[in-house]
Order: sequence, then structure tokens, then C-alpha cells
Amino acid sequence: MEFHPPISERETDELIRIANYPDEWNPLAVAQAKKELVIRNVPVEYEKKKLAVFNLYNQKKKQVITKKKANEAFEWHEFVFGFHHVLFEMLCDWDMKKDGYLTKHRQRKYTFSILAILIAIVYAYWHLIKE
Repeated sequence: MEFHPPISERETDELIRIANYPDEWNPLAVAQAKKELVIRNVPVEYEKKKLAVFNLYNQKKKQVITKKKANEAFEWHEFVFGFHHVLFEMLCDWDMKKDGYLTKHRQRKYTFSILAILIAIVYAYWHLIKE
């Protein structure tokens, strides 16, 4: 199988990444990258140093994504102009807290509390009018 660009033309750092993160790449690309690293006679020490840098980068990237997800919120205009979309997301996505969307989870709790209070008021008012 040919890849574009071909594995043999890629930089050594990219080959190290392909060879050592097999879950992110096609298994054939991983095998070709490992062969190419042997052909290029890349020292194990160099590969370990690069992997340490890649792992640090991935860890920092994960922290940034986690923080961004935790602070992501529904905007006021979404509630006003697209409430049905917000409500649909709130009703269908029960794993917001588990998925890391802490602010959205908190907003969902408050929104449902306010809606419950409004429904109770309307229900009580309706019964007062009927009598």
C-alpha cells in the first residue's frame, strides 16, 4: 500500500511518531515506519528522547483540551435564539459531567431547576384560574 507522502520520504521524527503510536496510524504505515527507522539506523537513545518530547506535548495538549471542555458553556444567545437546540442537547447528552463539560453540566442543572419552578407556577396558576 502506498501512502502520500510515501513513508520512506517522511522525516525521521514523523517516522518515530508513526512507529510508536500505532493506535493513531494504519498498521501498514506502522510496519513501514519501523522498517524505515532500521534502514536509517536511528539510535534508540534519539528515539527515546523524541518520544519523551512527544509524550510531554500530548500530555499538555490533553490538559488544554480538558480545561477548554470544562469551561465551555452555553451562551445567552443560544438560550434566546436557539433554545430548542440547547434543550435538545441538554436532554440527550446525559454524560456532560463525565465527558468533562463541567460548566455546561452546571448550566443544565440550573436550567432544569428553573423550568421545573416555572412549570409548577404555571400549574398552580392554572388551578387557581379554574376555581
